[in-house]
Amino acid sequence: MVQLYCLNIGKADCMLLLSGGKAYLIDTGYAHTYPALETALEQLNIRRLHGVFLTHCHNDHEGGLEQLFQSDIEIDALYAAAIYYDVKENKHPAVKAAKERGMQVTFLRQGDVVRPDEETAFTVLGPVRVNEDNENNNSLVMHFTSPHGSILFTGDMKEEEEYDLLSRNLLSQADVLKCGHHGDSGATSAALLQKVKPKVALMLTNTFQEKDTPAPSTLARLAAVNCKTYVSQDAQDAIYVSLQNGSVTVSDMAWPGIPKRITALSASISLSDDTLTLKNQGTETVTLSGCTLYSSKGEDLFPLPDMTLAPGDKCIIGGKNAEGNIHIKLDKKKIWHQEKRDIAILYDAYGRILTQTDNGFAE
Repeated sequence: MVQLYCLNIGKADCMLLLSGGKAYLIDTGYAHTYPALETALEQLNIRRLHGVFLTHCHNDHEGGLEQLFQSDIEIDALYAAAIYYDVKENKHPAVKAAKERGMQVTFLRQGDVVRPDEETAFTVLGPVRVNEDNENNNSLVMHFTSPHGSILFTGDMKEEEEYDLLSRNLLSQADVLKCGHHGDSGATSAALLQKVKPKVALMLTNTFQEKDTPAPSTLARLAAVNCKTYVSQDAQDAIYVSLQNGSVTVSDMAWPGIPKRITALSASISLSDDTLTLKNQGTETVTLSGCTLYSSKGEDLFPLPDMTLAPGDKCIIGGKNAEGNIHIKLDKKKIWHQEKRDIAILYDAYGRILTQTDNGFAE
């Protein structure tokens, strides 16, 4: 059996593949979503990763690398695309992470094969040329094959890289397709779908964070080829995919070893006084113990103190100079951007999104 876990961490990629007693990680999400990866590794009792693949140099894919390599998880190998753009090799996130352990990065090119065992393989399809316009089109694209079925991993590949692979006849049928670029309209073309003919498509995104994903046009193209589509934001903790003897099974995974996710909290931002209000709209008391508040524009992460909210109660969070009825003061003068969209996300101790809102500005 082959098992794939696609973590629900927002508009970011992080997947764990288990096959033949070995574990592989494809991308690590953002730095601030690393607790969700840490939780997944603990829940699946994974203490050793036989390989870590970085698809490309964007922080929603490589952000957790540094923390992973600073952890006590054993890591046998780190892989990345040999083709990339606008980053020096010594500044490459994979190179920087590998230095944490005195390791070397294995840079992969089209035609390279990573073999977990004699019957399974990650075959590198792309990138085949450097794209200087969009790093997404330098994504590491791999076709995973096994006796139980196959998966096409696409990173953030868009139509330009798809065309490169199609024109060279490098794509072939796959049971499962991890859609490129979070399911937006500029990826997962009709031409790609005609070649790959997937039974199941996976999109790793969050519509609130990236409003054009999953794109209706992309969903329509998948439906036209009778492909069932699953989106990570709809899962509790992860989309769970199993391949066994040619059949594909998909289910909603909730980690059994941690408390149930809190769903009763709402959030709103007031720009006039630079505050965020959390409200318990449920019927049971909730705790903010272990929670962190994230600001996307400032890329700030604020640990919250222990606090409980009874049903109907509110908690007002402000900067350190905030005045009035403030329950929690954060160690920053100004929290929310006053002119551009700023997304607030509340995470629990296990890296799960509890609630999210924004400051009211469009992208």
